[in-house]
Amino acid sequence: MANFPDGSIPVIFNPSIAATIQSNTLQRVFRDALFPNLLFRMEAMRELWPTHLGGTSTFTRPGLIKPRTRPAVAGVDPAGKTYGVEQWSATAQKWNDSIDTNMPTSYLQLASAFMRNIHQLGLQAGQSMNRVVRDKGYNAYVAGNTVTDVLASSSATTIHVVNLTGFTTNLFGGSQQPVSSTNPINITIPGISYSGQVTAAAPDTAGDPIHGGTLTITPALAVNAPARSAVITQKASQIVYSGGGTSVDAIDSSDTFAVRDVRTAIGILRYNNVPAHEDGFYHWHLDSQSELQVFGDNEWQRLNQSLPDYVHYKRFCLGVFGQSVFYRNNEAPTVQTCDPDPIDGNTHGFETVNGASIQLRRPICTGQGWIEEKYLDQSQFISQAGIMGKVGDFAVTNNGVQVITEEIRLIMRAPIDKLQENTSTTWQACGDWPVPTDELSPPTTSTFKRAVVVVHSA
Repeated sequence: MANFPDGSIPVIFNPSIAATIQSNTLQRVFRDALFPNLLFRMEAMRELWPTHLGGTSTFTRPGLIKPRTRPAVAGVDPAGKTYGVEQWSATAQKWNDSIDTNMPTSYLQLASAFMRNIHQLGLQAGQSMNRVVRDKGYNAYVAGNTVTDVLASSSATTIHVVNLTGFTTNLFGGSQQPVSSTNPINITIPGISYSGQVTAAAPDTAGDPIHGGTLTITPALAVNAPARSAVITQKASQIVYSGGGTSVDAIDSSDTFAVRDVRTAIGILRYNNVPAHEDGFYHWHLDSQSELQVFGDNEWQRLNQSLPDYVHYKRFCLGVFGQSVFYRNNEAPTVQTCDPDPIDGNTHGFETVNGASIQLRRPICTGQGWIEEKYLDQSQFISQAGIMGKVGDFAVTNNGVQVITEEIRLIMRAPIDKLQENTSTTWQACGDWPVPTDELSPPTTSTFKRAVVVVHSA
């Protein structure tokens, strides 16, 4: 290694550290990065879960007894009635990530590298958990709606689809069981007027029930099913496609978010007897582009024709209308916020671009109880062996906004290298975010009923 002219030896820093070293006057301060509001996790109904990591708990929801409207027959006792039950489950899992800090470099930086690393890790923890909740919720509320990605010839008994979510299980004996010849799920392919059943679902990647895979169907296809043919189960979640249609490929550039989509989604929730949230409103989560598209809708303009000074135009926000509160949520799924990385992300079972290369946006309208949070008491994880370092909680503020980090444990490990210079900071969350089913609740056959996704063009 070459020396500097004065004979000193250059120190080679990690690039991320080198970028933070001030080249001129030292001013020890970092500026906060732009950061989205984390709203999806706020929607989950939270409950302490007395279980262990890897444990699975089953929750039961009873169906209704069929109403009887005929008069009683004289001298005949009423027959005993029964009602069905359905079960849904949650599995205690853990999520975590870490960052390392070399303590001797801290004095060279704009501010304490250690404290800034904790701050940035807290932002990542909050955003990570928010997207876990988002993806689990969306995967349920787009379930049973997919398209083929290759041609399936006539007489074929298998089709390959883009997403398997909603096609791998069916209610049997009160709980969701894998589809099989004895537990098939009914499907239609509207484009070729096909009605049949799925008797097996094989994912492209073992253990992956949401991305691409092969469906075994019966009876065989009578005609060719072109690539991008819509495939819909009898128990599919109800999706609103702006402009109409039965799949994402019905969306073109003119199909933007409009008041008619709000009406349709609210109508679906009310028809399914879904209660509003505790504040009396249904909650919409939509990004700023979806929000602004409504202002170009003719119906919205007529509604607000004589209200130029009202909050809608003063603040350029939808606010409250139609028994709905509209939350501007830039974590709503788009190409930019759906991570395709198979290591860190790729947990969404839906497409962000359709077959015509139209980027898609997906506002969601939620009702009470659409998703739950079951969290573990991580203070019980510490054994009698003790710890080397500190364990605490995050409290992170970015640009004056508090980041949601409840029930996320912060672990600061003491330096254990020989020179005690390198320390690591880790976050961990344990629990699950299950989406309760309502399959036995009339009037529709959808497995998930408490939210509605709208799909429109960017």
